[in-house]
Amino acid sequence: MSLRRRMVVFTAAAAGFVVALSAVACYLAVRSNMRGRLDSQLRAQAALVSHAPAARFGRPRGSFRFAPRARLPRPSLQNQGDIALLSATGRVSKRPNDPTRFAVTARALAVARGQAKPSFYDAHIGSTPVRVYVAPAGAGRAVIVEQAVTSLNSTLHDLALILLAIAATGIALALLLGLLVARAAAAPVNALRRAAEHVGSTGDLSRRIGVSGTDDLARLGHSFNDMLEALEDSQRAQRQLVADASHELRTPVTTIRTNLEVFARNPDLDPEDRDPLLRDLIGESAELGALVEDLLESARDEDSREPFEEVALDALIASELERWSRRHPEAEIVSRLAPAVIHGQERRLQRALANLLDNAIKWSPPGGTIEVTLDGGTLSVRDRGPGFQAADLPFVFDRFFRAPSARTVPGSGLGLAIVRKVAEEHGGEASAENAPGGGARVSMALPAASLPPAPAPQQRQPAHAG
Repeated sequence: MSLRRRMVVFTAAAAGFVVALSAVACYLAVRSNMRGRLDSQLRAQAALVSHAPAARFGRPRGSFRFAPRARLPRPSLQNQGDIALLSATGRVSKRPNDPTRFAVTARALAVARGQAKPSFYDAHIGSTPVRVYVAPAGAGRAVIVEQAVTSLNSTLHDLALILLAIAATGIALALLLGLLVARAAAAPVNALRRAAEHVGSTGDLSRRIGVSGTDDLARLGHSFNDMLEALEDSQRAQRQLVADASHELRTPVTTIRTNLEVFARNPDLDPEDRDPLLRDLIGESAELGALVEDLLESARDEDSREPFEEVALDALIASELERWSRRHPEAEIVSRLAPAVIHGQERRLQRALANLLDNAIKWSPPGGTIEVTLDGGTLSVRDRGPGFQAADLPFVFDRFFRAPSARTVPGSGLGLAIVRKVAEEHGGEASAENAPGGGARVSMALPAASLPPAPAPQQRQPAHAG
């Protein structure tokens, strides 16, 4: 069953139940009111007879008949019922020439014998339904009053038909209104379905659905549009990554292939010509390997399975600086590291720091000092190079962005993009600026789990080569 059909059925069922319940309650209330008024009238007639002076009934003899002059009192009520006296033996004493038949039951006899309290009951005289009331009227007798209820039953029957028609009309209207409501309510869902089918069949993520209002369905529509936008951005970034990677891979692959072709055509190449080609092959291979590694790191899923743990960031940086001093003995690195502990992934943080140091060493002039500072969870690396061009600053963390001045420098354009990604994965941010006095400063601010008291700044100057 479709959502619209379920909504129509449930809405109509709920409305129909309410209408039917209201009709039944109305019928029962009217019926109770009409029968209550009839019972009050019968009780009033019986009370007039029961409290009438005994002399007015004469002295019954033998069969408990009225004396010739006896007259039952006739109450001054409209729609009076028929009235008689009932003996304990079941003999009914009526007015003279009264042809009325009375429905005498065991309950009525029990009242006449003083064995039961006054009571009402329903009975039939032939095919005529009657309402009967019996009340004590002295020792060994009772007054019995009955009223035909044909007219009352007919009125209740007509009322039941009217209420049934009203209920049927109400249910039909509920079905119609339920259909309209379901159509309106299901419109956003149908729009979502059509959009999902369009995306599934065409792969086009640019389609959006129109959303208005602030209800749950409207919020669902906004969420769906946000999801499509995120998927579109992800797809665009993926395509851009593939395009940029293809462009970046083309140069080293072409160079390697060209050099190999030269070797293939000239197996006996002179050493003076062969050595530069070999060095070129080794350099291009190293650059290709670094590029592939950067691509894998850049395309890495942010939801890494590697758990976060407490990392002493100052100790991690000190260890990485020691390793880099051995790899680049010509570089002079000055560090000021305040103790800081963060929740993070040690391997990812090492990669970000390596990229920061690699970027600084790449741009530092010979004899230039690289400053590494850790203060309050913020890691900054400053070089003494030319700094950033003002027009390039907004793009330095973009994938594969390389300033015109960096086109001749080895690199993939992914190093700082990975730094920003690592910072954001750890709940921080990356920033770049031109430092006062020259050079560039690239920072990575991370939320610290704890900040122990900072010791006095330390400085390390590795020995220069030579």
